[in-house]
Amino acid sequence: MFEESRLHHVLRTGVAEIGQIHRLGGRDRVVSRHPIQHDGRIVGAIGRLMCKGPPQLEAMARRINTLEEEIASYRSRAVGMTGPETFLDAIVGESFAIRALKDQIRKIAPLDIPVLIQGADGTGKELVAQALHMQSSRHNARLVTANAKGLPGALLESELFGYQPGSFAGDCKGKAGKLELADRGTIYLDEIGDMPMEVQSKLLRVLQDRLVERVGGETFRRVDVRLISATTRDLDTFIEQDRFRLDLFCRISPVVIAMPTLAERIGDIPLLLQHFAADLARQCNRPPPEIDVSVQEYLMEKSWPGNVRQLRAAVERAMMFAEDGRLTVADFQRDGCPGPGGPPVAAIKASSLPASSPLKHTKLKESLEELENRLISDAIIRFKGNKKKAAEHLGVSRSYLYKKLDMIN
Repeated sequence: MFEESRLHHVLRTGVAEIGQIHRLGGRDRVVSRHPIQHDGRIVGAIGRLMCKGPPQLEAMARRINTLEEEIASYRSRAVGMTGPETFLDAIVGESFAIRALKDQIRKIAPLDIPVLIQGADGTGKELVAQALHMQSSRHNARLVTANAKGLPGALLESELFGYQPGSFAGDCKGKAGKLELADRGTIYLDEIGDMPMEVQSKLLRVLQDRLVERVGGETFRRVDVRLISATTRDLDTFIEQDRFRLDLFCRISPVVIAMPTLAERIGDIPLLLQHFAADLARQCNRPPPEIDVSVQEYLMEKSWPGNVRQLRAAVERAMMFAEDGRLTVADFQRDGCPGPGGPPVAAIKASSLPASSPLKHTKLKESLEELENRLISDAIIRFKGNKKKAAEHLGVSRSYLYKKLDMIN
């Protein structure tokens, strides 16, 4: 009997195994295993071993061994490269806001409850969703992404819930929806604030019952998914305007993560600059450029309404103009460069100051508080009560703005 023989398996199943690789004495051999039948019954099994194969066979065996070792090595490296902390490291920054964000992700990810990510465009909401998935117990399953913005209700419904064969003209096959594809994993639903009301109702039923009904179908499929949703909208206002369901909001937001704007983490710009320059250089198969110190100062003085995404676009365009492997301020000031726009952050805040009415207090602490209250009040008036725009204008999070408004009131 060979080491670790599979004859018992052939005897049990009655299925022959021909030309199989079997390791014997530290070397790979080719074996064949056949069932022995008598009067229609399996009465035994026999194995044949090619002890001394031709040189080509031995060369093939050596090649297989080498490839198996390489695959094992690649798998080991892939596990290290795509570990949970790797996805947290993709959120670049060492500011207080980013450290707090990463701590929040570590605490929330294992809870396996819905999460709502709120923040302006370009702040990195999808990176947070990826980190939440990879830090969770579902990290071995799929992370499926869907976007609710700009799609008609019927099309979005078919994308999320799937459709039966014949539901649409010219379609004979049908299709599984993204909720089905995300079974046992996570679905990241971006721009959920733009979802039509009729689709909101159907999504609410899925979250309540864990059952999906395809468009045109009459049966339900059970799904086990974790929902991570994101929006740039002020859902509180949308609920007041009957544009978003309150019951759905309660379902998707047991935990809310507020994304910091780039204005709230200006100190991260040097790290982001280095990261983007190195990443873009790697994509172009060239060494990372040297960066003048003045570039960091220049970028930190500017406002970034498009947040991190706008900063990356500016670095990418500047690198196209860079010469001799060096990135300078002049590369960011070229015509057509989609770089930092508008006045510096300090200038934006100062522009909100009323022209008259000097400060009442003479002590620094009280004066700063009075100045902050004036800036907030002026922004609320300027944007006609739109707290989202006021917060973006002031460069603070909406939660901080709400807190200050309560104190002012």
